[in-house]
Amino acid sequence: MTFLHPGIAVATAAAVALPIIIHLLFRRRRVAMDWAAMELLREAVRRTNRKLKFEQWLVLTLRCLALVAAGLAIAVPIFSAESTNRETRRLVMLVVDNGASSGLQTGTETELTRVLGEIRAMLTERSTHDRVGIVLASKPSTLLLAPTADPAAIEQALGRIEPTQTPSELRGALELARATVEIERAAEGGLDRAARIVVASAFRRASLPDGQGLTAPGDQPKDTNDDVSSKRVEIIALTPASSAPVDVRLVRVDARPSPFGDTVLVRASLTREGASLEDGQTTVRASGAGMSTPPERTVSWEKGQVEATVDFQMAPAGVAPGLRRAGIEITLEDDVLAAGNHGFAAVDVRRDLEIGVVGRRTSLDASELERVPASLWISRALSPSVGSGMRVREVDPSGCDEHALLGLDAVVVARPDLLSGAACDALGTFVRAGGVVVVMPSGESMAQPWAQSLFSRLSVPMRMEAEATDHAPPMRLAEEQPPSSLLASIAPELTALVAPIETKRFMALSGFAAGEVVLAHADGSPFLVAQIPQAAEGQAQQVGSRGLVLTLCAPPELNWTNLPVKPLMVPLLQEMCRAGIQLANGRNEIAVGETLSGEPSATMRLSEGADRGATMTLGADGRSTEVVSLAGVWRSDAGGVVAANVHPSSIALTPNSMDTVRAALTPLGDMHFHAAETEVATVEAPVAAEWSFFFLVTALLLLLVEGVLSRMFSHASLRRVASVEGTVAIVGRIRKRSDAVAVPVGGRA
Repeated sequence: MTFLHPGIAVATAAAVALPIIIHLLFRRRRVAMDWAAMELLREAVRRTNRKLKFEQWLVLTLRCLALVAAGLAIAVPIFSAESTNRETRRLVMLVVDNGASSGLQTGTETELTRVLGEIRAMLTERSTHDRVGIVLASKPSTLLLAPTADPAAIEQALGRIEPTQTPSELRGALELARATVEIERAAEGGLDRAARIVVASAFRRASLPDGQGLTAPGDQPKDTNDDVSSKRVEIIALTPASSAPVDVRLVRVDARPSPFGDTVLVRASLTREGASLEDGQTTVRASGAGMSTPPERTVSWEKGQVEATVDFQMAPAGVAPGLRRAGIEITLEDDVLAAGNHGFAAVDVRRDLEIGVVGRRTSLDASELERVPASLWISRALSPSVGSGMRVREVDPSGCDEHALLGLDAVVVARPDLLSGAACDALGTFVRAGGVVVVMPSGESMAQPWAQSLFSRLSVPMRMEAEATDHAPPMRLAEEQPPSSLLASIAPELTALVAPIETKRFMALSGFAAGEVVLAHADGSPFLVAQIPQAAEGQAQQVGSRGLVLTLCAPPELNWTNLPVKPLMVPLLQEMCRAGIQLANGRNEIAVGETLSGEPSATMRLSEGADRGATMTLGADGRSTEVVSLAGVWRSDAGGVVAANVHPSSIALTPNSMDTVRAALTPLGDMHFHAAETEVATVEAPVAAEWSFFFLVTALLLLLVEGVLSRMFSHASLRRVASVEGTVAIVGRIRKRSDAVAVPVGGRA
């Protein structure tokens, strides 16, 4: 038994006990004095003492019981399994899913608002001694409220919960909830408080991906032989959402400079999902600080269509001097889920790039076309005319050092056979700092003994055979080339551009992954490979690895390949440098919910996004300790730019069935849905009211009986007086009989 007002119960016990204690402490302090008539009274008391004591104790007991019953009625006793046995008081952990999909508009409110409303309704059914804790399931899962029985603290914590842009992480949240349960049990000295975890989620695919469980293998709770039922955790889940609203969202935003750097090409990829995909339209807008604003586009959806792309062309218009990269934002018109209506990208907006070409100047006439060295073909391709956007600087192999490479964005090594060890070291430092190095065989010789030394200093695992191989007939490039972000700008025309290319002499390459091949021959052998520098052996890979090494299997010389005289030559070299420079600046796109990386100890600020001005500080290793919680363009004072976008999987709205949810949660404990729980939860308030009324009636009856008996046992009644006089008379007669004993004359026996 417990009380709604325990203080009143304590006051009642004190009111009953204190008068009795005072009486017992002071009852023996009177001094007894004999007097002449005392013997008569003693005889009367001896005859009536037993009856008087019984009457007094009976009246005292009735008065005390009446006071106790009245106090219990006011204190509101609660008789239930949870109040009579302290070990069964519940610990309720609320796991609230406030991930990106919880911002879905359902009517006039968000889905999170509806879920919190169900939680508040459930909390009205709890016992007053239940302790409630709250865990947020958005990544990373956090303990919002430590278990407490304070209703005001619980309501205040629920009021602070808002939808986030980070994905849901129910597994981590459930692990945190279970860990909190164990900590609370341990803190109570082994007291086995009954535990309940309430999973407050709509259970859409964003929160519970198809086929993904919520427990790791071997992570099921282990039962013990002692009181297994109390050890297991009760799992209560809200009923999963069943609606599938139509939602259009951005999947990806690609932005890259045009081959000549005068404009920025932007492509937005859209998708939509829902139960009924009818005809419709979506308005798409593009914007960026310091960029021109192109006209908005309208996507016309056909019935059943799920994917679409929109292209924009933007020009730098008022870019701040010295700004290397700009942020691009794509916006869709509002629909049911705002988190998927914004996409961001970072793009290099420098028009003029400094490209170094390592080779030897030669003097040739027009009749010696086949003797034109690769360095000359490369210079003409990179800067075919004035104002092409690239300034070519010739670098002599003998003078290739850190000073010669200063200010360059990319270096094309056309004569690697002439490089010294110090020059190779300088190129390694250059590429690891975020530069682009293009390496190709020397066209002057069939043997290439330099390869191992140069590639090891560039920190890439590339290997090149020691001698070139002639191929007759010449090999052609494959019609279908592997997808590559390096050549994304010319991807639509790439099939036509590679068709006439032939290679009659090449160097066999090895030491690369399949995804690193940019261009391939028809037999699958690589023509162009792109690799990111790796950490040296024994050293940790740096966060946000920078730099890019591009390796060609043949130099652009006519005695090796016909590439120099084909249309592919100019766009290929332009994209290798311009797009390569953008890729070499490090990881410039992440998903919300991942850690941010960049320059060590840099401060990143949100420059484009909903909450402009938000900041994050990177550690000494160049990584943030917290995950990115806001989509937008993050810019550091050191010049680094990273675009953060909401991942499409974190806003998937397809509903899960109850069977799917049950299968995912059952391994965690005794699982059932809240609809079945409603009838179980109880009648604690009515029970408390019935017992209060019972004790109040009991108190009134005891007072009534006490009043009647007090009147009956009163010494003031005539009946009582007559009884006493009769007793005295009897005593007198007894004395007279004793006086009849013979007494000697003179008063002596």
